[in-house]
Amino acid sequence: MRRHVGMLAAAVLLLAISAQAVAGYNGQVPTQVTVGGPSGAVICGDELAITAMVVDQDGKAIEGQQVAWSFAASPSSGDEIVEATTTTDAQGVTSTTVILACEAGDRTIKATSGEAFGSVVLSVTGEGLPDTSTAPSETAPWGILLAALAVLVLVGFGARWVVSRR
Repeated sequence: MRRHVGMLAAAVLLLAISAQAVAGYNGQVPTQVTVGGPSGAVICGDELAITAMVVDQDGKAIEGQQVAWSFAASPSSGDEIVEATTTTDAQGVTSTTVILACEAGDRTIKATSGEAFGSVVLSVTGEGLPDTSTAPSETAPWGILLAALAVLVLVGFGARWVVSRR
């Protein structure tokens, strides 16, 4: 009798687990993630909104779907994703904020939901960024030559002036 009670309890437990799994599945599987952000060159240090829309195989928006955000490519370790995981609303849309470091180059931001993903590329240009290079300027040799020539000319005029005053 105990053996039958144990088997019955196991069967009830298995049924409860499988029923919960079936009830938790709503039939929508993410098949496409469309990502959007600002177009053109962006300003470093600003908070930038990036959005993603998650849809199923029929193109219907999926509500309550988690989206993981990451940098697929970036020239800077100083770039930041403010919220790394977000959840879609009733329209299947979610968003996060990124802050890009002041280093010129393209950043690819990836949004992943289930097996589906999408990405957007943001560009930070070097225009307006401070010159932090420690490399010598390409014009430095010419500058030195021009300064030396100016000194020679001034010395020459000074010597001529001293000779003419005697």
